[in-house]
Formats: sequence, structure tokens, C-alpha cells
Amino acid sequence: MRFIKIFSVLYILLMVKPLTSAEVSQAQKDMLEQLPPDQRASILMKMESQAALTEEIEKAFEAGSTNLIKRPELDDLEDEECPDCIFGYNFFKYSPTTFAPVDNTPVPSDYVLGPGDKLSVSFYGAMNQKAEMYISRDGSLVLPSLGPVTLTGLKYSDAIKYIKNKVEKELLGTEASISLLEVRSINIYVLGQAYKPGKYVVSGLSTLTNSLFVSGGVNQSGSLRNIQLKRGDNIIARYDFYEFLLDGNLTSDIALQDGDVVFIPFIESTVSIGGSFKRPGLYEFKEGETIEDAIKLAGGFKSDVNTNTKIEFSYIDQEEFLRKYESVPKSELEKKLIDGATVNISSDSGILPEVVKLDGEFANPGEYALRPGDTLLDLIDRAGGLTSAGFSEGAVFMRESVAKAQKQAFSRSADELEQTIIDIITKGSLGNISEFTLTPISALITRLREIDPPGRLVVDVDRLTLRKNPTKNILLQDGDTLFVPKRPDSISVVGEVLNSSTLTFDPGKGVDHYLSLSGGLKDSADKDKIFIIYPNGKSELVRRNLFSSTNMMLPGSTVYVSRDPRPFDAINLTQIITPILANLATSAAALAAID
Repeated sequence: MRFIKIFSVLYILLMVKPLTSAEVSQAQKDMLEQLPPDQRASILMKMESQAALTEEIEKAFEAGSTNLIKRPELDDLEDEECPDCIFGYNFFKYSPTTFAPVDNTPVPSDYVLGPGDKLSVSFYGAMNQKAEMYISRDGSLVLPSLGPVTLTGLKYSDAIKYIKNKVEKELLGTEASISLLEVRSINIYVLGQAYKPGKYVVSGLSTLTNSLFVSGGVNQSGSLRNIQLKRGDNIIARYDFYEFLLDGNLTSDIALQDGDVVFIPFIESTVSIGGSFKRPGLYEFKEGETIEDAIKLAGGFKSDVNTNTKIEFSYIDQEEFLRKYESVPKSELEKKLIDGATVNISSDSGILPEVVKLDGEFANPGEYALRPGDTLLDLIDRAGGLTSAGFSEGAVFMRESVAKAQKQAFSRSADELEQTIIDIITKGSLGNISEFTLTPISALITRLREIDPPGRLVVDVDRLTLRKNPTKNILLQDGDTLFVPKRPDSISVVGEVLNSSTLTFDPGKGVDHYLSLSGGLKDSADKDKIFIIYPNGKSELVRRNLFSSTNMMLPGSTVYVSRDPRPFDAINLTQIITPILANLATSAAALAAID
């Protein structure tokens, strides 16, 4: 069945063979001439690349190679390290069986023999004989000419000595050579906060570390430093995976036995380590560990940290429910860690601090140095809150990483559209293609390449709300910008209307009122895709009852009327174009709201 699926995929790829620039027909050349030079060059290059790939697939298929393996890790090749993930989780991201023992692994001398192990015993000298035998369920091994011997429970090295001594004593002039051919399989259980908890059949050489890999590691709630090995009713060991991960130390990596339970409890305590350390990040720590231990987890200081540098230590005071900050000299790092604490290089270290910017209606606007663990509420409090004229519903919060992600999303959409054009050309479905359909696609690709998204996040800046609902009190990042305007008195109407306008806000009036004052909809408007962009950046599709829209309007809102995707219908692009237009609409409206 698997071969049939592979064959089907390859057949489709081979039948839809891309055309190179040298094979483009006159009709296809004419269509390509409608595109701007940069898009034309990009599409031709991609067509040639597809042709080369298809040729490689043909060769592989002709050679009878069907050994195709999906590499899921390649799907996220461009993803960045997760800033909210505990250090060590990404170690299990690829190939969960990486450390699983194989058949030719050397057997350690302290390996304990048991039923299912297969040994090779050779006699030479006065008697020459060789036999391969399994240890039976009763724990015995039947030796040629000697009968059964009990080996279960013996270490591999002790078993070798025992058999050799027995042969020398009972078979005069004969010596023995013993080797372990096959290691038995054992059943283990990986439970708790494992990525894939369950029962596993593993090699008898498996250890605690092997059990983590075979189960995919731990989930984001699981502890990496308090892994328990249960045998019977007792916890016989606790395993700290950081010892292996950070130091390469496997001395506490215990060999497993049949029926063992590896239990992964919930993580209990974490510390965020940032600033000029070799390996900043979020770490799990154990009870009793100190700031000095945290610094060791982060690999120590970078070379730009001077001897007089102070460490900024912050934590949540459980009595006052406030974050407190302490400046700790490098010579006094024995202070114990607290769950949720942060350790950072203080601003007086000479290192340029991270900053956030507050603008608009704040009591004290300006740039603020970002301290470890600073939240939106912390920053607003430090700025003295909003002025009486501040319009909290219109707060504009922008983040560089979000803008980057939005830009990448638009770029991927442009690539998808280019690929769609390539597919149309290479399949020869030119009957419904016209300049009328190709021109708007080309314009849309250009727009997607050029647009600079604002990177806006919808936030709540009301201090009472932030205190009552901590989930809205987001952690700040370097480069964040927060702008709070004065209360506006207008509504903007943009997009596919006769006259894009800025109109006076009239309480109680709905969307239709402002659309009417803007001259109504153009013929190119999509009546089902009209958006309201509220002052805080949240977008909402206009809802209608029998007579009018039911959406609430706020001053400072923007009404955006999308373009009808019908020009794209002729080439069956509606499903692709519609979500792209919606994303562009909300982004453009958000930009309009900021302006």
C-alpha cells in the first residue's frame, strides 16, 4: 500500500512536468510579458528549478528507488528557538530514537543476564564444540556435556568467569570462550509528563536516558531534573537530565530492568536568565539552588562583564504580590532562587540596556530601560499612568518580532501566488487566462512584497483590568513601543468606497451610516467582507440583521471595505485570494488606524 501511494505521488509529479524558459510557447510568453520584469524573472527561475527537480525524481524512479522518508523536522526549518520553552526541551525535537541501543553495541561487563539473552559458548582443546543458546525462563543455560547452569542475576563478566572455571574443572584439557550474541527485550513504562507516555519494548541495554528518547522526551509541563525510576513500590533513583545535557555526565544514568517505571513529574520551579551570559534562557532549578547555580546553568558570564558587575535579581513577593528587585554583587551569589525569579545583568554593568518606548498620553512618556520580568503594567506604573485625556481603547502596541512574522507571512503568500501562476502555465490551462485576470494577480504580488506590517498587538492598558486579569499583563521585549492617543472624535472609511473619508463620530450610528456618508460602495466592493478595525487594533467582520449592521462603533474606528475577488474566479483562485485579501485588509486598516 505504501509503495502504491509513493508511486501515485511520483506519477502526478512526472505527468505535470514544468516547462523551462526554452520550452515556453508563444502564448505563454505573451502572458508572461504582462508581468513586471522582477516577477517574470522569478517565475521563470522557479519553473527551471522545478524542471530540474522533476528530472531528479525521474532518475530516482527509473533506478527503482522508493526509499523515501518524510523528514517532519524540515517543515519547521526556519523556526527560531522558543523563548518560552524550558532549556532542554528542544533536545528531543529531532529523531526521538537517536540514543536507542542497537544490536552491535558493546555489552558492558556489569550487564545483568536474564531470560531471553542469547550466548555463544565455544569449547576448544581436548573437546571442540560450539553452541548458541538462550537463557531459559527458569534462568538456566544448558552447556554441552555439562548440563544446565543458572546464570540469571549474574553480571556478564561474572558469568564468563563462572563458565570458564566450570569447564576447566570438569572438562580436563578444555577451555571455553563465551560471548553475548543477542540482548533480551524488556518492557518498561514511561509515565507522567512524557511527550508520549505508555508501555515500551526496549533493549535490555537501555538506560534512563534511552527511555526519554524512545518516548519523545518530556512535554512542556514535565521536569527534566527530577525524573524518577520506580522499581516495584520504591523510587530507587532520581535522574537529573541537565547533568548529561550540560556536562556530558552519565554516571547517574541507570540501566533499566523489566517492569521498571520511569515517572516524569510536573516541573516545580523555573528561573529566567537574561543579559550578558553565555547561554541565557529559561531554566528549571532544584530546591536549594542559588543565583550562582543559575549562572552556571547559563554557562557563566560573557567576556564583556567586568569584575564589578552587579546581578539584578527579581522575584514575586508572595505576601504583597509585587515583583521586587535586588542588586547582588558578584561576590555575594549564595542567595537562594525562587520560582519565577529572574537573573540578569544590572544596568550599571556598562552594557547597553534593552529599552521600551512610551509615547502619547502618559504622565511621563519616554524611553525606559527594560528590567528582567517587566510587564505591561510595570511599565505603565513607572510612567505614572495615563493622563486624563488618554484614550485607553485606542492604545497602539507594536513589537518588532510580530512585524517580522507578518512580513514573512505576506512574503509566503506572494510565493504561493507565483507558484499558482507557474502551475497554470505548466499545465497549459490558458483558455480562461486574460490580461484582466493576470494583471490584478501581478499587482497583488507586488503589494505583498512591498507592504511593511506594523507588528501591532492588541493589548489592554487599563491598570485595573491588568491587575484583575494577569493573562493580559504581557511580558515586554526589547524595542516594544506603546502609544496612547487622545480620545478621537472621528471614524475613518477606506477601501472600496466612492470617497475614502474621515467622518465625525456620531454616537449610536452604525456602519451603514458612515458608508452612506462616504458615497456608498464601489462596484468592485465585496459586500460580505466589510471590516471594522477598532482603535486597539482588533478587527471584526460586519454582522448584519434584516435591516442593518449590528456592530458597535467606537470613536477612532476604521471601516474597511474589501475588494471583490471575482476577477480571480476565472482561474479558480478564489480560495487562495480571499484569505490574502482579508489579511491585507486588516493590516492596511490597522496602519490607517495608527496614522
